[in-house]
Amino acid sequence: MKRVLSFVVGALGVTLLGGCPIYSSGGGGGNCGQSTCGCSTPADCPSGSTCDSAGLCEVGDCTQTGCVSGYTCTIQNGSASCVATNKPDGGADASKPYSGCFADTDCASTGTGSKCLNSVCTAPANQCADATQCGANEQCVQGVCTPSCSATVACPTGYACDTTNGVCTGNANPCALGGNQCSGGTVCVQGHCDTACGTNNSCATGLVCINGGCMPDQKPNFVCNTDGVQDACAAGSICLRHNCYIACDPSNTSSCATADQFNICKAVTTSTGTYDVCGSATNLGNQCDPTVGKNCTGTAICIDGYCR
Repeated sequence: MKRVLSFVVGALGVTLLGGCPIYSSGGGGGNCGQSTCGCSTPADCPSGSTCDSAGLCEVGDCTQTGCVSGYTCTIQNGSASCVATNKPDGGADASKPYSGCFADTDCASTGTGSKCLNSVCTAPANQCADATQCGANEQCVQGVCTPSCSATVACPTGYACDTTNGVCTGNANPCALGGNQCSGGTVCVQGHCDTACGTNNSCATGLVCINGGCMPDQKPNFVCNTDGVQDACAAGSICLRHNCYIACDPSNTSSCATADQFNICKAVTTSTGTYDVCGSATNLGNQCDPTVGKNCTGTAICIDGYCR
């Protein structure tokens, strides 16, 4: 009688589980991975699948599926995985897919013109308009702070030089999220095989550590807010496009003579009016400004306010 009862219970168990084997935590998942098997940790699922926000082994990585409660989708060294958190939400909603971005196309839902800068979707108003908002040896290209380059000045690892315009906008070896296709100690960040970050997330001068890789700092440095007034600027300077410029008198040809390389008195128009400040022949252009939707036509790109 005991044998018959055991057989009935066993058969009933198979029916209820739908043929899905049960594994202890870290059991490796076996044949799971087709949205049929329950899980409570990433280790319950086989390679190539994720313990998703519903507690099921789902084929794909967590940027698509999210993570089971107690884990947060994190990109490290170019690959996405569910990482355990001490807090239930890890500082974010662990049930939702990774909230960072990998390409500009990931930012469509945050508004027209938004770009992925340092893995964060950034609205046009917070993008650069001029090189003076960027780091040393950088130019503002289509709203993104971009390293300059030449025949003698190389680009950072993962970037190639547009020798016509002198900016590092090329990508000789594009990579994709969800598996690191890079080699030689490089990692995939925003489609580029960048040098891996060093100890304590250290990088070479001019580069920042983003998701395990050293990449150019794409975000601008804003120092003031209100156009046409002194704001946070020194006496004699005014705020334009979130940066400070020396005010000048267009009728006085020498009013910018002592202003370093910015020795030309230029009329700059913003949404609040036209202002005269000291600039150069290559910055503060008015031909284009992606931050306000003023773009170049054809194949030309906007560099520091000029269509090139």
